[in-house]
Amino acid sequence: MNIKLGYIFLIFLLVFQMSGFSQTYTSEQIKEDILNLKNEIEKYHPDPFKYISKERFAFLQDSILQRVSGRYSLREAYFTFLPLVQAVGCGHTHMSPDRRLLSKSNSFSERPKFFPFSVRYINNQLLVSRNYSADKKITRGTEILEIDGQPVKKILEHLEKISYYNGDGVNPNARKYYAIREFRKLYYLWKGEEESFLITYLKQGQNKPKTTKVEGQSVEFMEKMLETRYPDVDEDTTGIVSYRVIDSSQKVAMVDIRSFMYDMKDYGRSTNFEGETRKIFRKLEENKIENLILDLRGNSGGIIDYSIFFLRYFASQPFDAYKIGFRDEGLQRLKQDYKKYDAYLAKEAASRLNKEFTVRDSDGYLESKYQQKQRPHDEFRFNKNVYVLMNGGTFSAAALLVSKLHNMGIGTFVGMTCGGAYDGCSAAQFSSIKLPNTELEISLPLGRILYNVDAKKYNKPILQPDFEVNSNLEDFLNNEDTVLKYTLNLIKNKVKIR
Repeated sequence: MNIKLGYIFLIFLLVFQMSGFSQTYTSEQIKEDILNLKNEIEKYHPDPFKYISKERFAFLQDSILQRVSGRYSLREAYFTFLPLVQAVGCGHTHMSPDRRLLSKSNSFSERPKFFPFSVRYINNQLLVSRNYSADKKITRGTEILEIDGQPVKKILEHLEKISYYNGDGVNPNARKYYAIREFRKLYYLWKGEEESFLITYLKQGQNKPKTTKVEGQSVEFMEKMLETRYPDVDEDTTGIVSYRVIDSSQKVAMVDIRSFMYDMKDYGRSTNFEGETRKIFRKLEENKIENLILDLRGNSGGIIDYSIFFLRYFASQPFDAYKIGFRDEGLQRLKQDYKKYDAYLAKEAASRLNKEFTVRDSDGYLESKYQQKQRPHDEFRFNKNVYVLMNGGTFSAAALLVSKLHNMGIGTFVGMTCGGAYDGCSAAQFSSIKLPNTELEISLPLGRILYNVDAKKYNKPILQPDFEVNSNLEDFLNNEDTVLKYTLNLIKNKVKIR
């Protein structure tokens, strides 16, 4: 009898969950979610009107509400809410699509199938970087002209419009970056389930386009294809920070920081970010490096104290690192969130927050009473030439490092516009907004972080590179790094800005 009841319960659960994939929502439910979304952002976000006025935000909400009518699928609801989230202009405030939007609507066991290529956008051409499909004829460098009868230009314009990651502020370069990085997810989010894709492509050196149908593939299939078709690609071999000498005669080395987030795979090992960083700066001194290339492209941030630890190797005197401030409502929200997990820890955390964040600044934020200057490292400080590589994916803790170096008068900056703001961001601690009807979730930062930069030295919201450089086709086809080559040429010709 118990077994029979168990089967009945399992069937009921599956039916209930599957109904969530095809559920629709009334206009009243959608309007309620919109009002809830706006109110939650205004109440708890630490700086909701940094990039949009309160009046403009209210006008946008009203215009969205006026267009709501009829019933909505989950996907339609998502795209209805998205402009309101994007309007905040905060890179940490985003509505990533949940599993219901990236799953097959009629199956829990069958994996969703995606566009089976990694792509790059170079010289206004969408190029295949890696091919995970079963069709080996489409090689690296093949230009994709159309997908399902739509020109690539129109597709990219739409993907940029619906991108859930956008960087800080009004940042077109960041949107372009994320539209390419998240291409297959965004395309699935836009189009829904597709078993196959009709693509028109043009191979390098040919004049006549060809059209073929390629089957969509699951993430698991593409991961296996990566291992078999691209055995030399191992994205975990260097960890989150790596070092190599590029040109011993010019005394050039490169430090590549992929992330400031601790790699879970490193737990239990003797390595860690701070330890690896110390080793790197010791090597810089031992190898008598005079030109350091710091690669922060695609570094989306992580632990802010890692960024500051790294920065201390370049500082010549003590400096103010950053300030974290909370609105009263944000601190209260944080305490409430702690209670969801452990009552005892929540009590301890609330006590710590109450004791630490007691200083009220001129804007009304509660700041930590433990503000202290950061000292330069005693050993292996680097005071030679620094070249910083950045792009639209340089964000959060990485953007902090970029801003602080620039404001200290250190480095020549090469690449594309930074993805994060120059003066600070909203982050530190996070909550989430769960909409009452659709149950879509929005990432909600609770702390305001100021980078303590001198606005007189640079008064633009986003850092522009000293030398704007993007990939070119010839280098891409030859597996060469255009930005790195350009930087090495600057070093060769002894060109530096600061």
